[in-house]
Amino acid sequence: MWGLTKSGKTSIIKLIFEKMTAGETLQLAETKTIQIHELTCGIHVRFQIRDVPGPKTASLLDFDAYSSECTTIVFILDATEDYSDAINLLVSSMQWMHSNGRNVRFEVLIHKIDGVHEPDRLDRHSHIQQQVTVMLHECSIEEPLINFYMTSIYDHSIHEAFSKIVQNQIRQLRALENMLDLVTASTQLDKIFVCDIYNKIFLASDTKPVESQISELCCDVIDVYTDISSIYGTSKSPVLDSMSCCTIELSIGLVLYLKNINPTTALICILKKEPRINEALMDVNLNILKKNIQKLFLANTKRLARR
Repeated sequence: MWGLTKSGKTSIIKLIFEKMTAGETLQLAETKTIQIHELTCGIHVRFQIRDVPGPKTASLLDFDAYSSECTTIVFILDATEDYSDAINLLVSSMQWMHSNGRNVRFEVLIHKIDGVHEPDRLDRHSHIQQQVTVMLHECSIEEPLINFYMTSIYDHSIHEAFSKIVQNQIRQLRALENMLDLVTASTQLDKIFVCDIYNKIFLASDTKPVESQISELCCDVIDVYTDISSIYGTSKSPVLDSMSCCTIELSIGLVLYLKNINPTTALICILKKEPRINEALMDVNLNILKKNIQKLFLANTKRLARR
């Protein structure tokens, strides 16, 4: 995680991975030393996040040490402040990587977007992206590996953005998407996600276009399910077990169906209430999908262990 000081790097990590509320993150002290977090999504997806103390200006002091061995740099840009220094730091960081022959992806979070007047948000996003593109072109950096997201800790946009960032690190993503596409086609599902229920990170989905509201619905069904499990489950039992499933019918004509894959990961399916689909066929296909996903991740775990 990289960006100017007080841009929101630590609060994002605390919110997503440590269950801190948005209000609680406002009380966090400024990060003075690098913090290393070893994290897991869905048991089999493991990664490390380095929460780096950000500079107050566009300085690359110690950047080489902070960024050693990283595969992705998540750059946090505060959209509510004068972001000229942040853009200079971003471009300088990319230029440093380019000059050192490192092909590293940059994921730029245009953060605290809730503090920008809503009609101006898209213009702010476009202006930042255009300015970065022009400056990279002037540095002779063509076709850079860079993505931009608008995020806030007060809605699901931060989970949606981090989901895409994590997906870009999953080598099995294409195979997962192909599996999910086959299931949606054979069972008439509108959308299907593989999601970590603890941090609401979507590890994969089928390749149909998805609206942000659908992602929000999936996060909501996770909240409902985990709340019910905490009330009626036992303290020793996991939130998800081999029999876990949940069906929620919405007044807008959609049905949300949650089914476990393993103790931390679930399938979340979205389908229309009408016409009714063959539920037996859907259950058979989802059980086959569940086993195939487990095999896919297990095979990758064994391959990494042999290295």
